[in-house]
Amino acid sequence: MKFYEVTGSLSEPITKVHEWIEEAENKSVSLPHAMNISSVNAEGRPSSRMVLLKRISPEGFVFFTDYEGNKGKQIQAFPFVSLTFWWAKTNKQIRIEGKCQMVSDQENDEYFFSRPRGSQISASVSLQSQEIESYAKLVEKSELFENDHINQDIARPKRWGGFLVEPEYIEFWIDQKNRLHKRELYTKETSGWKKTLLSP
Repeated sequence: MKFYEVTGSLSEPITKVHEWIEEAENKSVSLPHAMNISSVNAEGRPSSRMVLLKRISPEGFVFFTDYEGNKGKQIQAFPFVSLTFWWAKTNKQIRIEGKCQMVSDQENDEYFFSRPRGSQISASVSLQSQEIESYAKLVEKSELFENDHINQDIARPKRWGGFLVEPEYIEFWIDQKNRLHKRELYTKETSGWKKTLLSP
């Protein structure tokens, strides 16, 4: 199963992220590309939630969401975020800190039209993070939309799209006995990536 796309020639730490996700996949981890993303609101209060990695490139990591949902609004106002991967089966963790920017309309369209039709419908009818009357009403709205678009292509909602997280720090953590865990930190500098070791 193809969980996400890999494009371009990747630097050492970004390649290592890809390799660790593949390792988790090979150990039959469910959704090995799931990652926690943390953002902050205007009061500096953090919010965390799980999203799915959809593309790795030399520039960073891409995921998709509703630009007008809480997450999308927070990121547009305060673009610095952190990502965390953790897999119990490999006992490894990756922490990434970086800055977000929206991906192009072309990439948004291409990915949206590659999604299953049911996912296109849900993205069209669900206004992420907004209060709803009931779940039944949301399902009804989805069914009405589907019936109205029989044998029609579904246009991507302009509020739906992707963010590219451009990493500035990538830390790799490996569980070790006696809690003497291994930690490698890659820091992005003008000349490239600087690697250091951290005490657990």
